[in-house]
Amino acid sequence: MDATMENKMGLPPPYEPTAPSPAPPPSYFGDNPPPPAGLAVPAVPPRTTVITTPAAPAAPAGRPIKLGPGPTGASCPTCHKSIVTRVDFVPNTRTHIVSAALCVLAGCCCGCFVPYCMRSCKSANHYCPACKAFIGTYQHS
Repeated sequence: MDATMENKMGLPPPYEPTAPSPAPPPSYFGDNPPPPAGLAVPAVPPRTTVITTPAAPAAPAGRPIKLGPGPTGASCPTCHKSIVTRVDFVPNTRTHIVSAALCVLAGCCCGCFVPYCMRSCKSANHYCPACKAFIGTYQHS
């Protein structure tokens, strides 16, 4: 059979010699090849950095900071500055319970929004105005 007859029969063309194999990938060592076998290389100890910081007590003598419902004077346990705290009021479990009780008692959903507008039903989160660190939470009793 010749080549034209093979093509008419749907057979593939004859294979041609393949190209030589590609070059090997570049070395992982860059321009510095590994040392020859048997050559002793002195070990270099790894560099370590030690950072020492003074321990920051949470409050003098381990006492918690007494916080109130509004901005309170305190010493920040993070930056150790004498500050007046910044207060954010956030809803808590008490807010949700009072809201649900008002909804049931009032018979409609109009009164359920009132606790979310009252500071006495929310927790007061205190933050340092200098370093923005969280100081603590005050919850009305």
